[in-house]
Amino acid sequence: YWYQGYPSAYYCDSHVSFRAKCRNFVETEIIPFLDGWIDSGKPYPQELHVKALKAGLPTAGLAVVVQSLYPKEILPNGGFDSFHELIYLDELARAGPGGAMGQAGINSMALPPVLTVGSRHVQDMVVDPVISGQKNISLAISEPSAGSDVANIKLTAWREGDFYVVNGQKKWITGGNMADFFTLACRTGGAGGKGLSLLVVDRNTAGIDVRKMKTQFDTCQGTTFITFDNVKVPAVNVIGREGEGFKYLLLNFNHERFVIACSACRFSRLCYSESLKYAVRRQTFGKALAEHQMIRWKLAEMARSIEALHDMNERVAFQYKAGVPDAKLGNHCAVLKVMASKTFEYCAREASQIFGGSSIVREGGGKLVERLYREVRAQAIPGGSEEILLDLAARQAIAGAVQEMGKAKAKL
Repeated sequence: YWYQGYPSAYYCDSHVSFRAKCRNFVETEIIPFLDGWIDSGKPYPQELHVKALKAGLPTAGLAVVVQSLYPKEILPNGGFDSFHELIYLDELARAGPGGAMGQAGINSMALPPVLTVGSRHVQDMVVDPVISGQKNISLAISEPSAGSDVANIKLTAWREGDFYVVNGQKKWITGGNMADFFTLACRTGGAGGKGLSLLVVDRNTAGIDVRKMKTQFDTCQGTTFITFDNVKVPAVNVIGREGEGFKYLLLNFNHERFVIACSACRFSRLCYSESLKYAVRRQTFGKALAEHQMIRWKLAEMARSIEALHDMNERVAFQYKAGVPDAKLGNHCAVLKVMASKTFEYCAREASQIFGGSSIVREGGGKLVERLYREVRAQAIPGGSEEILLDLAARQAIAGAVQEMGKAKAKL
């Protein structure tokens, strides 16, 4: 709405100019090359991150703990905030699915534990190379037998003198083939969350094998399977304290869901905009497709859902900007991500129905809609499935209600 000149309580001149930078970068450095990168089967060039920084754009996202780390010359007046982040994620997604610059978002998920509780040694090893656009870091949590059930991680890291010896597997690790470092969740103690720790692991350490997995969705980034076979990691690479890794991960899960929701919102909007343009120009039964009442209903329902989702994104962004700790936004971000994936799924379906046969082939006018449709599950499952997140939100709401009822009884 503010793009169209309507007033907003959230945005100022620095947001307007930042959006222009983002849009120009996407239109000149990403969209013309995206199909070629996807077809090559290789990751997009690392040089894209260097170009982004030169254009005044982030290379490791804009999580609150990252916002002040960029060179002073690219910081907007007053510094970056969470609405710059929302704009950035939204504009990058305008290129459509494919993962171009997606590693910037993954960097933003893997860096916060390093910045929040990491030692000077760990920070010096990772932070500047990632911020400068020269290197990347991926978050390595999920395993073949532990996705949303993080406390069930089986990969081990046993202490032997000055090293941890790491053995096990990680699966569905986004950007593992582009990563120079991993923020690795591992078991250093007993069962459950209290036995988990985080290590920074150099990708080039002997014993690490990274394999790109074939996916339902198109990508020039990559989803990977990683095997660790007697990998020796210096003990000084532990992030924070041994045994407190689960707690550190919780500091960042909610922000990850916000990142996904911002992209899913723009993907939903792409479904709508492509459908609207097609419905205006496509002729059926002697009139434009848009002149059919059912098609207008579909378009209106898509627009209604998208605007509601965007409003929700802005509400959560405001909480981050206002300094609300990530740990207190669990139910907000859980419901937000579910809202995002359900909205995207609905819009992708309706766009496919409007495009008809053109939406089931990877060429022609429906090519983007076809690609968007295959992206839906990649937004709905990573970062917490809809079922897990709805249960989380409900449990937190019930716990809050029980607590308030207890307070009320105590006053009687």
